[in-house]
Amino acid sequence: MQLKTMEAVSVVHQIRCDRCGKETERGELGFAEMTSIGFDAGYDSIFGDGNRVEADLCETCLRDTLGAWLRVRTQAETSLATKLAAFKPEVHGGEFPPPKSAGPG
Repeated sequence: MQLKTMEAVSVVHQIRCDRCGKETERGELGFAEMTSIGFDAGYDSIFGDGNRVEADLCETCLRDTLGAWLRVRTQAETSLATKLAAFKPEVHGGEFPPPKSAGPG
């Protein structure tokens, strides 16, 4: 039996590009095109040990700021079928061993 309760969940309602200031709200066309970058800085980082680093960028600012270093691939290039077709047992380690018997031994 499942016992359920209602809980409040935090969701992003609006995003503002940190570079150009463009704003978009949840449900608008541009909302899905916003990119949020966030990471925790590591040991001896220029950002400070353990500090949180965040940025929200629209597509245009993402391209204008990081475009020279972005690797954009088509959906076909990143599909599972394409990755599996590129798998070569002689190069990538052969086959997985058969599963071990679960019976008494």
